[in-house]
Amino acid sequence: MSEPPAIVHNATTAVQLYESAGGLRIAEKVTLGFFAYATTAGFVFPLSFRERALMVGLNLLAGTAVVLLARLGGEKSSKLLTTLRDWSPAVLILLAYRESGLFLTPDPTHRLDYLFIQWDRVLLENPLVLRGLSFFSPWLQRYLEFAYFLCYPLVPIAAGSLLLARRAHRGEDSHAVAAVGACPPGRDRQEDSPLSQGDLHDRPGASTGLAPGNAGRMIDHFWTAVLLAVLTCYVLFPFFPLTPPRVLFHDVPSPVVLPVLRRWNYWLLDRYSVQACIFPSGHVAAVTAVALAIRAYLPRVGVLFIIAAASIAVSTVYGRYHYAADALAGALVGLAAYFISTRIHR
Repeated sequence: MSEPPAIVHNATTAVQLYESAGGLRIAEKVTLGFFAYATTAGFVFPLSFRERALMVGLNLLAGTAVVLLARLGGEKSSKLLTTLRDWSPAVLILLAYRESGLFLTPDPTHRLDYLFIQWDRVLLENPLVLRGLSFFSPWLQRYLEFAYFLCYPLVPIAAGSLLLARRAHRGEDSHAVAAVGACPPGRDRQEDSPLSQGDLHDRPGASTGLAPGNAGRMIDHFWTAVLLAVLTCYVLFPFFPLTPPRVLFHDVPSPVVLPVLRRWNYWLLDRYSVQACIFPSGHVAAVTAVALAIRAYLPRVGVLFIIAAASIAVSTVYGRYHYAADALAGALVGLAAYFISTRIHR
């Protein structure tokens, strides 16, 4: 059932007043919560003095930046500050990833690795899977390598798509106000307004239960889902020490070709990863939450993101970047993060 226009207008005004007053978004609270955890964990895990001091300093700077952007980058602020606020989670995710790697202590016995590889062997040595891989070779392998590469830009691409949608939504709201103001005397303004009850059901956010007029909250809903998914994986990461299967095991079928993208993926991982396998998979968790969040506001575009997310999940297993257990757990975390985020924002 659609919300009446008065409720939509009041909700929009409340959000604008809230952000202009320097209130923290839900996503920003999640971010501050993780950095508080990381700072505390820095004194529990066996870190060197230099690592501990660096982590505390970076977390204080990151937390200060989040609070300042919340106070200065509200809806009524300059476009630059608002843009920095909208994009800041993309940078803070990278910092959180590097910090979580400091807490990891490798397991020399590889107990979890030997457990998870058994499930991978059952899956990847299945005759039907082998025939399918052979039939579509080498194009399937190349597509999957490209899909894995997409796990890096997919989050910023999705955020950019939502920001463009928000800009278009604000333009629609401006036209709605003009239409209501130009309503001839004697006519019911609610009937002529694009915000009439019949149209509200089809506007972005209606399917999630979020107030459709609150276009400025789309980005918060998006980042809340993504951050809950990714940061949950980073918190669990140190307690499940794993080695990437491509490094530890070589008896499981791997891609039969080495396209340029595979060498590029290896180059990125060798230089910028923490040289460990995250359980649950942060990549799969992130793209799952991203796909569902985009699907809520941009249904047609969301279908493409869902296909991309599914392809990335498969590519992490087939390319031996993750175990199947990592990908499955990551997908479940992404689903839970999206539904929790939607519940919070509802």
